[in-house]
Amino acid sequence: MDALPATSVIRLERRSSCLIVTLDDPATNNALSATMNEDLLRVIDATRDASSVRELAVRALVIQGRDGIFCAGGNLKGAMSAAVEQDGAPHPILEESRRGGRLFHSLNDYPAPVIALVDGPAMGGGFGLACCADFVITTARAQFALSETRLGLVPAQIAPFVVARIGLRAARQLALTGARLDSQAAAAIGLSDYPCADIEQARAKLDELLRDILRCGPRANAATKALLFDVALRIPEAAIDRAADVFAACVRGSEAQEGIAAFVQKRKPAWIETP
Repeated sequence: MDALPATSVIRLERRSSCLIVTLDDPATNNALSATMNEDLLRVIDATRDASSVRELAVRALVIQGRDGIFCAGGNLKGAMSAAVEQDGAPHPILEESRRGGRLFHSLNDYPAPVIALVDGPAMGGGFGLACCADFVITTARAQFALSETRLGLVPAQIAPFVVARIGLRAARQLALTGARLDSQAAAAIGLSDYPCADIEQARAKLDELLRDILRCGPRANAATKALLFDVALRIPEAAIDRAADVFAACVRGSEAQEGIAAFVQKRKPAWIETP
């Protein structure tokens, strides 16, 4: 544990050569704030290439949330403050979006198997985190949504990983409605690999998966994962800048400002109408 990086809003637990990462920021419902992104990137960067350093070697990475909340998505209050431009300076939301993009790319490309245990809401960026995992375990409390468009925003940085995980058809339908999915519906579209009745069953499934992973050679697993990505469509890093540009342009617009303000003020945005 001493060799792992210090973190602010996530808790780290070593279990044999597996690393359990628990998102623990109840004030934001584990939103992907700048602090959360920094913590996650610090852990991923410190452990991803450390196979030659015995005390840091990670053969499986588990991401979960605390107390029935996985991840509420982006930090909307932070997005509002970051939307304020200063004359002559790059738009601040660009770097924040790029940082999020680097997180999703780094998690998706992590050499060891990644398991997401989703117990509770996984909205927006939380949906994206699950899509970057190799295995997704869900409980009956799991809820997924690509909720960005309901706020006048775009699921920019997570879009490639969502499409890679559930396909273009399902991604279109979810992104263009913001509809919610429960655990069973998530399983039906291939988002949840192991829908479980409750957290106890989910933890039992996690233990079973970890036992299976630890039966495999760690270098063989890393090489196999890299090979599978090479034979499939690898998501280019240039997509980070493209997504950041699209997201920043959206945040500059009045629609996103209205959507985020409505969310913060707990009211409906002005564009909602009855068909």
